[in-house]
Amino acid sequence: MELQSYLKSNKAVADYATLAFDAGNNGKDFQKLWLEKMDDAGVITQDVNEADLVPLKIISAIETAVEEDVVFSQFKPVFNIEAGSIVIEPKNAVGALGHKRLADKTIQQTQFKIRNLVPMAIYKLQRLDHMTFLKGGALVDWLMRELPAYVIERLGQAILRGGVVNEDGTPFTAVYPILGDELTLEGTKLPENYTGDELRQAIISDFAKVKGSQKVIFISNTANAKLASGDGAVSAAILLGQTTFGAKALVPTDLLDADGDQVEIPYTIVDVNSYMIGFQGSGVETLGSFVIQQNAQYVESRAYVAGSLLAANRALTASVAFAGNAN
Repeated sequence: MELQSYLKSNKAVADYATLAFDAGNNGKDFQKLWLEKMDDAGVITQDVNEADLVPLKIISAIETAVEEDVVFSQFKPVFNIEAGSIVIEPKNAVGALGHKRLADKTIQQTQFKIRNLVPMAIYKLQRLDHMTFLKGGALVDWLMRELPAYVIERLGQAILRGGVVNEDGTPFTAVYPILGDELTLEGTKLPENYTGDELRQAIISDFAKVKGSQKVIFISNTANAKLASGDGAVSAAILLGQTTFGAKALVPTDLLDADGDQVEIPYTIVDVNSYMIGFQGSGVETLGSFVIQQNAQYVESRAYVAGSLLAANRALTASVAFAGNAN
């Protein structure tokens, strides 16, 4: 069978998933079994990079999870990162100066910030009854499509406002959230019962404060509804998605809404070129193992990630003024 025809087929997805779950965490065993499976199927794999032997429907499912997430799809992830440090210059009020002949040049003292970025896992681990797992096609599709979506959504939260925790309740620190970062500008503090007009004026004013050419405005669903309220032309344009206030995109998201003890963040503006989000490896991976004592299949989607703003004045968050305002 021709390689591309096999990789496009449903059989390739079923074969790949079955072998991945059988191999568990043993990547070397899995690669060996996968090559043997294709050889048995008469697929020619000589002189082909191993990274090009993944079934196309699995690649498409993970790419779809990324593309369909309204927050994460705005960023530009990098892949195959390793643990390391980045150097960041804090907010600089002086910047570059002109030089008058024979005048002494001004020396600026800068204390750089060093951030250690160590990729750590964000994951969703699911247990399934093995008989349910064996029902095949639809379940494999769910595993490859829905589990990565949970991971990507949580990663979007880690970037915008943080609050992601580990199993023991400690903070997940591999991704520096924009909210509360010392590099992030403090935007307008809106009154508790702010109106759509007040919100529009605040966005226009704050947008000019953020540097960068690829600025995106992430806005809470609550704030977006206020923008779209009323009978004016601007409200109609917001409702129809026809205006972005000069940004690359205006993205409503429930990640900024009030939820439990988390208060509403009306909007966050960020130059997406200035936020680095990196994967250790090629992105989100899905794997699993069978536990015979429980007759259960454990399936996990995970990504080893790290992220941070790369410069000051490239992001801003607004807030609402009311008692108990906190992250």
